Amino acid sequence: MFNQLLEQEKITPLDVELAQLLVRNESDPLFYIVLLLSNTNARQHTCLTLSEIDWHNPFNLSEPWSPFADTQSCINALMQHDAVGEDKPLRLVEERLYFARYADYEATLAQSLLAMTSRKIAIDKTALKTLLDQFFEPSAQIDWQKVACAMAVLNAFCVISGGPGTGKTTTVTKLLAILQSLYLSVPLSIKLVAPTGKAAARLSESIRDAKVKLGLSEQLANVIPEQAQTIHRLLGVIPQSNKYRHNKSNPLHLDVLIVDEASMVDLALMAKLVEALPSHARLILLGDKDQLTSVDTGNVLADICQDLQLGQPPAYSTEQVATLNQLCCQSGSEQLQSQPTTYKLADYIAFLQKSHRFNQHSGIGQLAKAVNSNDKALLAEIEKQGFAELTFYDLSTQYKAAIIRCAQAYSVYLDLIALQAEPSAVHDAFLQYQLLAAVREGNYGVSKLNSEIEAQLARMGKITPSHRHYVGMPLMISQNDYQLQLFNGDIGIIMPDQEGQLKAVFMGERGQARHFYPARLPAHEKVYAMTIHKSQGSEFAHTVMMLPPQQQAKIGVNRQLVYTGITRAKQYFDLVAQPQVLKMAMSKALTRSSGLYQRLQQ
Repeated sequence: MFNQLLEQEKITPLDVELAQLLVRNESDPLFYIVLLLSNTNARQHTCLTLSEIDWHNPFNLSEPWSPFADTQSCINALMQHDAVGEDKPLRLVEERLYFARYADYEATLAQSLLAMTSRKIAIDKTALKTLLDQFFEPSAQIDWQKVACAMAVLNAFCVISGGPGTGKTTTVTKLLAILQSLYLSVPLSIKLVAPTGKAAARLSESIRDAKVKLGLSEQLANVIPEQAQTIHRLLGVIPQSNKYRHNKSNPLHLDVLIVDEASMVDLALMAKLVEALPSHARLILLGDKDQLTSVDTGNVLADICQDLQLGQPPAYSTEQVATLNQLCCQSGSEQLQSQPTTYKLADYIAFLQKSHRFNQHSGIGQLAKAVNSNDKALLAEIEKQGFAELTFYDLSTQYKAAIIRCAQAYSVYLDLIALQAEPSAVHDAFLQYQLLAAVREGNYGVSKLNSEIEAQLARMGKITPSHRHYVGMPLMISQNDYQLQLFNGDIGIIMPDQEGQLKAVFMGERGQARHFYPARLPAHEKVYAMTIHKSQGSEFAHTVMMLPPQQQAKIGVNRQLVYTGITRAKQYFDLVAQPQVLKMAMSKALTRSSGLYQRLQQ
């Protein structure tokens, strides 16, 4: 049977090898359950949820076949198998089957988070209220940023989730100012991290800007960190290993850890990070629960925030509501209302819902809302209204025109290079416009789009792509190089130096140009177009997103992907897609099987 599964590409040879290793006997029905688990795991699911399997045809074969009649018969067989159980390679938790390491990661993370929520922190609430009132203007409505700050100060663990423009970085900068004000005699050791080098650099820049805008005293500003790093660097990578120097036995030296872009952090990395925290540390996760999930296994932020619904206030206990109203709400103003919930983490999640980038009349904001809520009626109204900042192009007739428009837009930064403009001006011009693609390969993938735009620019006489590296070539680093301080997602542009030598020029965190010989660069690729995944954590004045035709879009194009692409735009957004593809994507929410939420209810 597994030969038929291979022929129909329902499994891979790696799935077969793993099943042979764990079950050995190919006639054993559990051999095929391991095939299902391995294949599910390869698609970034943490576990195989047995109750969700179509037992009539679990492999979706052309001729239906199944190793078991139903969920219960499969569970009964698993419970009796010698490969399943504690200290065994397979774990069965209720109706969820795991490979042991993912079960351990999930259990470790859930236990660590629940332990943090049970840890009480002594805070002078009078001093806290004074500081909250100092950093936030009085409001007749609930100020969710203020609520988030109060929650994060009062607790050892807090999640601050919100869409683009809701002020997550401003909120966390105010939070750090409040925390350090409370501990000014002995300042806290605070570390800032993000999953990628690009996201870390962006967090550093955002906090620096926010500190300036807040007008903090020199003493307070000096104890608020502004240099973020990658999670891997904080933990200390051990080469050729999945382990880190900092772990449960050798914890990190810090009092507060801020993790930005937490939606991008996979289960294994989050579990290892939390396990490496000292017992007294605070953990604050920042991110957008509706953005794309990690490229590796898990869906941690979305699992934690599973109960949050756009447009609805979070569910808090009566005790939490009383505390937050006392600290954050003025007499006679709107008050928080308690809602009963059995979810253990409910009192530790702040949800920022007011966008400061997109007002209620913004086309980009409305489109993001329509996609995120799968609101076809709102989409129709947006298309009918004709927002100036939104343009919809039909891929069927506009593909070549889109390539030409992209080339014309990129001509601006290329003209600046020809005029020998400062590298900062060239980079600023390049980052004003970006083409995003949903897929890597095929006629509508990043590789082909880069080639098409490059060819069009050559026809226009803007570039001469005769070598691997040429004047004007934009590139993105795809592999971290800690020695050169170049990280996955960093963007450079090839420019001639004063002697005419070609150099890859990157902009440093403080606006300084950094020059490298192209041959010294770590792995990199052209970036006239980038994937939506790679764009996470970035913003562009004018963003163009191209979705493939319907048949190709059925795999990989979903609501979170499209929402993430739309919300990269600051001023203008163009969509190049067949109309039915956008609606299909809106209806297809990405879900990953996991037991984290269930463990957090126990």
